[in-house]
Amino acid sequence: MSKSNKELVKNFFTSKYYKNSTEFEKYIHPDLKIDWSSSKGFFQFDYDKFKSMSQEMGKSFENMSPEFSHLIEEDNKVCARFTYNVETMESQDLIGLADFFSIWEIKNNQLFKGHIMSQPIDDGLDGILSFINDHN
Repeated sequence: MSKSNKELVKNFFTSKYYKNSTEFEKYIHPDLKIDWSSSKGFFQFDYDKFKSMSQEMGKSFENMSPEFSHLIEEDNKVCARFTYNVETMESQDLIGLADFFSIWEIKNNQLFKGHIMSQPIDDGLDGILSFINDHN
């Protein structure tokens, strides 16, 4: 039985793809294209650039833990809204890194095209509550 596309996206972000090349290759399509709007500007990634960036994250963070507020699937696309919490080498406490909204197109059971928006985490009460499903 194949997994849903929603499960695929969730499993990718909860995996150790940033520390393990095999995990990365399992989830990411070789023809990957990502358009990413961040607080630092607009970036485009292909497979090699995204893999390189992911490996650099693996050097900085011991653990990356996504906290999903929304995962919505329609046909071969998945929308995911989540906060990434990270554990650094210096601290075992989880620290909120950034809030993400992404749309993923799935091809051959892998992430193929991504559209991402991110910003530094908003740790104010309203921002936190917006990520709790009961308050949406």
